Amino acid sequence: MKKERRSLFNLIFGKKNDKQQNLTQTQFQLLSGWNTQFSTLPEGTYNSKVARQAIDRIATHCAKLVPKHIQNTITNNIKGDINFLLSNQPNPLMNTFDFIYRVISLLYTDCNAFIFIARDKTGFITGFYPVLATTYELLQGADGIMYLQFDFVNGQTYTIPYLELIHLRLFYNRNDVFGMSNKVLQTDLDTAHTSSEGIKKAIETTSNLKGILQYENSMLKNKDLVKTKDDFVKDFLNMDNEGGIAALDAKAKFVPVELKPITLDNEQLKQVNYNIFDYFGTSEKIIDNSFTEEEWNAFYEGVVEARAIQMSYAFTNKIFKRQSIKDGHRIVFTANRLQYASLNTKTNLLKVVAPWAMLKVDEGREILDLPPIGGEEGNRILQSLNNIDSTIANQYQVGGKE
Repeated sequence: MKKERRSLFNLIFGKKNDKQQNLTQTQFQLLSGWNTQFSTLPEGTYNSKVARQAIDRIATHCAKLVPKHIQNTITNNIKGDINFLLSNQPNPLMNTFDFIYRVISLLYTDCNAFIFIARDKTGFITGFYPVLATTYELLQGADGIMYLQFDFVNGQTYTIPYLELIHLRLFYNRNDVFGMSNKVLQTDLDTAHTSSEGIKKAIETTSNLKGILQYENSMLKNKDLVKTKDDFVKDFLNMDNEGGIAALDAKAKFVPVELKPITLDNEQLKQVNYNIFDYFGTSEKIIDNSFTEEEWNAFYEGVVEARAIQMSYAFTNKIFKRQSIKDGHRIVFTANRLQYASLNTKTNLLKVVAPWAMLKVDEGREILDLPPIGGEEGNRILQSLNNIDSTIANQYQVGGKE
């Protein structure tokens, strides 16, 4: 049976229609100039082990965020099709964790991340796809609209109105549209790479060159020198020489060579790694998962929370129309910030908020990492009898009938 070839390009974008094929554009001029093209670096940030560690930790923790479609308040979760897609399977290839992980990973690697919103013929959203191209170029169509053209490594291209894409950026500064690249980090990445390669070369060098066989008062031809050296190595510098003793006549002298290659010491290497971790807003303890509650909170507020807010705005503005946004429809990315809190912090929190009818029974159990009870009992709101409704406070104080 002959296998049928299918294209991931067609799965995501569908087949090019006449409008897509006949689209003519000119280069779009920005206020920042004609720099309307952005290219990913083929040998860039993600090829560095240290940088990849930092990006992986950020992407992993961001992937724990829970996307929700809400209206007006965080508790009013709209359980519709958009909520299902984002919180379960944004596209047929990815679950929510993989989707967010890849988006954030691309963002920190290239300082730009693009998400294509797939729609059916009626405009109904059917999926969200992170898009990685080799080149992105802003163009202006005959209709005056700004388009973004994707050039893929397989030679295919796709052009879409820029305002229909979800676009996340890092270091958004000089260019009107694109975030800047990680080129400023290149020196530290090169230093880390050179240090790693230097240790490898040092081991190879010190294990290969052991000494010089020097002949006195002798003028041997090159081929004789090579043969004599090979015989010496074969007879004495091999694993079968159990005695460990070599014999030479008066014509030759073996001079041991002790090579001490220069490499970065531990403190210098830590500083190089620190520079890379610090650039991404992480630390060594975040990388090796040995952080304390305070260190986690600092990382969350400085990095994870910022990405959650960024994604919330980006998804909301591209998914909903203006009137829907005015009506309170939003996409939010939430997290259980108490996940890494100490038991003491959790119990103190419960002591403070539970008396004020701010928690349900199951919400309190979740804080303590306990399974939910469910049902009517799990939804019961906790409250202290010492706190009463302000509208009946006077009656309560003077002993009213109700």
